[in-house]
Amino acid sequence: MSAFVSYSRRDNSLGRLAEIEARLSHIGEVYIDDLHHPLNVDRHNAVIAALDAADVFIAVMSPHYPQTPWTRYEVKEAARRGLPLLLLTETGAVRRACYEEILPVANATP
Repeated sequence: MSAFVSYSRRDNSLGRLAEIEARLSHIGEVYIDDLHHPLNVDRHNAVIAALDAADVFIAVMSPHYPQTPWTRYEVKEAARRGLPLLLLTETGAVRRACYEEILPVANATP
């Protein structure tokens, strides 16, 4: 199984992202763009390819997550693709969710 992890860079350091990757490793292959691609890679194409390959979409909820245009884009694309949604909450819990829970967040204006 392959998991696409969506997060706010402002709220998650590289160290925190590595912790998230380890925490979610039981799911299978975990894609986190800042950990898996050098800065000179075309991020948009890499993200689209990772979404296409993903079996599940995981949103890392944090204070700035709903304010980030890129995370809103990722949520909309995952919903359009029909990927199952998991939320990694600020308490560290992972739970199933419906896009109706997160899409209003994704459509919020910063």
